[in-house]
Amino acid sequence: MSSSNIHSTVNFTSSSTAITPPLPSVFELLAQERLTDLIRPCLRQVFKFLHEIRPLSNLFRILYKYKDEFILLIESIVQWLYLHFYSALIGEHFYGLKRTANHRLRSLIFSVFLPYVQLKLELLHEQLRTSNNQRHATFHILSQLLPKIQIFIEGVSWLYRLGYAFGRTEYYSPMLQLAGVKLTYSKTPSPVTPPSTTAGRFFSIISQIMSSGLFLIQFVDWWNNTNGSKQKPTNSNIIPPLPTSTPTRQAIGKRQCPLCRQPCNVPTAVLGSGYVYCHSCISDYVKRYHRCPTTQQPVTSEHLIKMYFD
Repeated sequence: MSSSNIHSTVNFTSSSTAITPPLPSVFELLAQERLTDLIRPCLRQVFKFLHEIRPLSNLFRILYKYKDEFILLIESIVQWLYLHFYSALIGEHFYGLKRTANHRLRSLIFSVFLPYVQLKLELLHEQLRTSNNQRHATFHILSQLLPKIQIFIEGVSWLYRLGYAFGRTEYYSPMLQLAGVKLTYSKTPSPVTPPSTTAGRFFSIISQIMSSGLFLIQFVDWWNNTNGSKQKPTNSNIIPPLPTSTPTRQAIGKRQCPLCRQPCNVPTAVLGSGYVYCHSCISDYVKRYHRCPTTQQPVTSEHLIKMYFD
């Protein structure tokens, strides 16, 4: 009786040890995290490109104004599909990883929604830092508290990474522990959708295209950071020279506004760049984007000068 108990105990121990999935290295997790984080900058560039094509289009203006919310919606749909088909986010699937538990909702909350909240907090801190409401006690407390919260979150995340690297914890980040999932290698395809179905094959092709595209963008970004920065330090902040001749009223009246492509109505010059726009066009643009649309230099409403003639 005792020998059979010992034999069963040994079998149970060996089987439990055998089914323990191997954990990926910290370098693989850092790589997949960086690849997943490329979704938001890529979509942001797409919205910026659409807005620059038609800066006065109401549709593109709304898309650009609420680009963070549209990016959140698109990223949530994409990551939900990846979690449904592969039990992994897009970067995790590219590096052959998967999540040990199929908690899709919690994974979306801690992997997609919380970064959106963190981005909004950073924008709020930037607005509080540049606004004139620092004298108010509430604004002053928020402007002092938000950076400390961000430093605390980053510190805890790096403590988890160090603990994971030295084998002190099986969770790579606090977000994974809050979501109740671990990352491991994916040796077999997900059983949720068989690869023989049309939907499975179609999403597999789309998945490969998206993953390869993000990896290519990551490579291009690395290439530009290493080589492109050496070619643009002298020309990046050059402001076009101002015209030497004094413009007349007729010349300014016939000048086309760069924004609406119509003759300037109430010509208004931007101090520092010298470009002339319609007063309504440039005022609305500066209030929204706080920069000159031609030179991309930081501009406020105080830099707009109406041009009057006797």
